[in-house]
Amino acid sequence: MPDYSEFPTTPTAWQERALAEDWQHTPALAVPEPRRRRPDLVALVPGVAFVVLALVFIVGVTIPLGFLADGGLLWLLLIGAGVALLVSEVRKVRHRR
Repeated sequence: MPDYSEFPTTPTAWQERALAEDWQHTPALAVPEPRRRRPDLVALVPGVAFVVLALVFIVGVTIPLGFLADGGLLWLLLIGAGVALLVSEVRKVRHRR
């Protein structure tokens, strides 16, 4: 017959009731309050712009789309994204200090 004495035994219900005062009671740990996270503006601004543009097109409002000619909107998006990324990196560096 194998010897299983090296393994701890699992307490039964009557043992748990008998040891109810000191059985598996751990003191509550002091957990610091988590910092409030700020929204990611680099993701939020294009998301809001997309939703607004989608709602405008669903409603059927006609918009003069001359700014889309020759990639004008693409240039605006690229410049805006670049500036937003630069600002976010500068903020991270200042926050680390």
